Amino acid sequence: MTKTIKKGLPILVAICLVFSGAFAFLSNHGNFSLIAFAEENGNTSHGALSYSDGSSYDGDILHGQIREGTGIFTWITGESYEGVWVNDEPEGMGVMTWPGLGTYKGEFAQGKRNGEGTFTWTYDGEPEHGKPVSFEGNWQNDLIGTYGKLVLSGIGEYEGDFSKQKRHGSGTFRWLNGDVYTGKWENDSITGLGKLVLADGNVLEGSFTKGVLSKGTATYSVSGGKAVRSVAGGKLKADVTVTYDNGTVVTGQLKGQEFTGKVTITYSTGDKYVGALKNGLKHGKGLYTWSTGAHYDGDWVNDKMSGTGKYYYSKDETKSYLTGTFKNGVPDGKLVYVAETKLKYNTTWSNGKCTNITYKK
Repeated sequence: MTKTIKKGLPILVAICLVFSGAFAFLSNHGNFSLIAFAEENGNTSHGALSYSDGSSYDGDILHGQIREGTGIFTWITGESYEGVWVNDEPEGMGVMTWPGLGTYKGEFAQGKRNGEGTFTWTYDGEPEHGKPVSFEGNWQNDLIGTYGKLVLSGIGEYEGDFSKQKRHGSGTFRWLNGDVYTGKWENDSITGLGKLVLADGNVLEGSFTKGVLSKGTATYSVSGGKAVRSVAGGKLKADVTVTYDNGTVVTGQLKGQEFTGKVTITYSTGDKYVGALKNGLKHGKGLYTWSTGAHYDGDWVNDKMSGTGKYYYSKDETKSYLTGTFKNGVPDGKLVYVAETKLKYNTTWSNGKCTNITYKK
C-alpha cells in the first residue's frame, strides 16, 4: 500500500521569468515619435506612438508623449499589453500576451504583475506537452506570490501556498482520477504532514517525504471491513488492525483475508480474545474474557476451548475457578474446582456436566 505520490508537473520558474523581460520596454520614454492624430480631452488625447525599434502604442496620451489612461502597446516581436496606464507604465487592470506562449490577465503595478491575476501558458515538457497550464492568484513584483490555484491540464489542480514560485506550505492537489492530497508541501514536493485520499477510498495519512508516506498509517478496504496498518521508514508494518462492519476489531497479521498467529480481538459484545489464531479460528494458547469479567486461559482447537486450561468465574482470579481439561468448549474429564474460600474439590465432568465431586485435601 506504500505509494509514491504523483506530484503533477513542477512550476517552471523560467517560464515566469522569461516574460518579465518584456516589461523593461514599457518604461522607455525617450525612443518614440508622434505619428498619428491627437484628440484633446482635458490634459490627455487619444493617439498613436511609434518607436525606433518597431514597437507601437495606440491609446490615451498625456502631454503628447506619456501613456496615461487606456491603451495597447505592441512589441515588434508580437508581444502586447492592453490595459490601464499611469505615468507611462501599466498600472491597474490589463492583459499581457506572448503569442504562442501565454497570457496574463489581472492587476499591474509600476509595470509589473502585482496583485490578483491569471497567467495561462502552454506547457513545454512531458507528459502533457502542448497542454495549457494556468496560475490564478496573488502576484508580487512580476512573480507568483504566496497563494493561488495552479491548473495542470490532463493531470489535476493545486490550490494553496506558494513560495519562490513553487508549491510550498499548505495546499490541496486534486487529480483528475479522483485522488486528493491535503497537507504540507516543500519546494514543489509533497513533504510534511498530510492526508492522501485515493479514489478507491483507501487513505494514506501521516508524514510524507518527497511524495512518499514515510511515517503514519495506511487505511484500506478488506472483505467485510476496513484495515489500518502503520507505516515506518516508508514501509508497511506487519501488524494490521481491521474494524469489521459488525463492530469487531482484530489486530494481528493477515494472511490473505484471514488472520494467522497471535491476535487481539475485541468483539462488539464487549468480549475480548488475546491469543493464537489459525485460518481465522482460535487455535493454540489464548485468553478469552467475557464482558461479565469471567475468563478462560488455556488451549483452543478450532475456535473452542479444548485441552488444558483455567476458567475463572469472575474478573478477580483470587476467587473461584476451575482448572483441568476442556473439550469442544466445555469442561470434560478431571478438573479441580477451587472455591472462593480456598477449599479445593476434585471433580469429574462429562460434556459440560459435573458427574462427581469430592473434597480435595
